[in-house]
Amino acid sequence: MAQEGQNQLLVPGSWLSIGYIYLYGVLTSASLSKIIPVLADVGEHLGATSTQYGLLISLMTVIPALLAAVAGSAIDRLGARRTLQLVALTGMAVNGAYLVAQSLGAFMSIRVLEGLLAVGAYAAAPGLMMASSPPERRGRAMALWSTYSPLGTSLGLLLSGTFAGTASWLGGYRLHLMLFAVLALTSPLLPHVQGAPRAGGKRAGLLDAWTQGGPLRLSLAFAALIVIGFGATTVYPQWFALQHQVPVGDASKMFSLVTLLMIPGSLAAGALLARGRRDLQLLGWLLLASVLISLPMFAPGLGKVPRLGAMAAWMLVQGAGIAVIMAALPRVVANPLQGAGAAGLLSQIAALITFVTPLVWQPMLHAGAWQAFVALVAVAATAAWLLFPRRGPAG
Repeated sequence: MAQEGQNQLLVPGSWLSIGYIYLYGVLTSASLSKIIPVLADVGEHLGATSTQYGLLISLMTVIPALLAAVAGSAIDRLGARRTLQLVALTGMAVNGAYLVAQSLGAFMSIRVLEGLLAVGAYAAAPGLMMASSPPERRGRAMALWSTYSPLGTSLGLLLSGTFAGTASWLGGYRLHLMLFAVLALTSPLLPHVQGAPRAGGKRAGLLDAWTQGGPLRLSLAFAALIVIGFGATTVYPQWFALQHQVPVGDASKMFSLVTLLMIPGSLAAGALLARGRRDLQLLGWLLLASVLISLPMFAPGLGKVPRLGAMAAWMLVQGAGIAVIMAALPRVVANPLQGAGAAGLLSQIAALITFVTPLVWQPMLHAGAWQAFVALVAVAATAAWLLFPRRGPAG
């Protein structure tokens, strides 16, 4: 590991430094989910229809779906540290724009631009973690990174769920702006890394990540997990509300709290991998568990207590599965100083799937087709296991 700057407040590669980088992923992930509790408010105040709700969720993924892999390779050249500083400023700008949006068209346009956060953070943050961490810590660091999504999803649901259905329904966006402002003010704490590709040296091509078997297969396996995990997130607060006759805002807040169980699931998987457990074998058991747990998750007629138990088990398993995928990233990347390119590829494919996923799950929700939910989980789980790379950078 190459480091510089003994005067830095956070030692590069330390868990404190890794944890600080991790916050950029958490706040970015909150951007994706915070719209879910206020979809009805967007309909009431800006005229969105229920058929547009899935699109409103997906719009943030348009730019990442088009640019993330190219941007990741560009970040390897230009610097992950500077990119994350821009992410914090962009987060402030887009949340401020939401507060003054006067039409559905403006709101949707801002939602598209919000995707710039994902382009920057999801490539630069793991890239900076891998580049600044010692080799023996990279796998555990990526297991920690895998928890950015559940924690960010929970944060986004909590931020907006607190204000959903009230006159201050955009209050969560105001709080999100303030959190990004904190990151912007503290961004000098981000580590500097020596050894990144420089002018005159050999550089990876902007599309090289697409030609590497290991990162490509890992990205596709991660995309299959998104179909399962994010798909359930987009419908479950409403599904739970319908099944148990509770307000969707209350269901969103409850769901956000249960989502936090993904974090101990991820950390437990990271610990098992650090002790020598084979990642392919562990992933296989977790995917099988996802299929089995989806039955009590979605079957109608179940009481609140057993359904909450199924939700808790679901979150633990989902968190562990994502950790297994992320922990494999260092072993499929040939050069840890060019990790942003591979992370960008993973982000781009994930964004493509994230865009499509609500458009698939939302119609099933409105149709009440819970068997389709279970079938989709089974198909995606099988795909994830088959796609997971068995070897290193070559795949």
